[in-house]
Amino acid sequence: MKKEIDNIFVDVRNAFRLLSRYQKRILNIVNYIREQTPYTDMWGSKNWYSDEIKNRRNSPDKEYAKLNVFKDMWGLDFLYGHFFEYYFGTTKIGKHTVEMSVFQVSDDGYFISNDENKHMTDVYSYASSEVSHSYIVFNVSVYTTKFSQLWLGDPNRPNESQKDFLTRFLESSKDTIITSTDKEHSILKKYEMQRFASQSETDKVISDFAKLVKDNTGVKFFKENFYRNDVL
Repeated sequence: MKKEIDNIFVDVRNAFRLLSRYQKRILNIVNYIREQTPYTDMWGSKNWYSDEIKNRRNSPDKEYAKLNVFKDMWGLDFLYGHFFEYYFGTTKIGKHTVEMSVFQVSDDGYFISNDENKHMTDVYSYASSEVSHSYIVFNVSVYTTKFSQLWLGDPNRPNESQKDFLTRFLESSKDTIITSTDKEHSILKKYEMQRFASQSETDKVISDFAKLVKDNTGVKFFKENFYRNDVL
């Protein structure tokens, strides 16, 4: 029994070391994607399907032990890389505003599970790891209005929340969803993480998405080389 328990904690240590290398790789990929655009900064959002750990106001010392932790937290609250959004902000291309973010979906097993009682915290209710996927999702809205009206939204479902829109997309077998009005186009596309194995392969993904946006909006905002046919 002791040997079995010892082996469990060997697996735990190996898992954290793997996750550290994996997360650094994802951060490098996302930053490389951003560097191929006019965006100069990025921000993060985790609280789509689990909570961010926030500062606690009544901490005994505002500079020490200041995070809000409590008994009923989810394990996923501590695992930021499970599902994370990197928000690049907005940029102007002529009369158009282009708003962009990238989602890190490390495991879509919850979304594609057929378990009627599935829950995000119950990993046993997920689809198996073998049939699940790991994605980077590109998300762009191009609009001429003051603010986006279609950011993570569908004009045919005006009462649907952004989270419900995103969940519906991640649960579907579709790899692309495009919503449009006469003043805005919103495009999301999933790319399996295996496609980012090298810079040249990543460039092919960026080129694919750049051309998808251009074909649907007429706007080019990635570097010019991604619109050449030889990239693909």
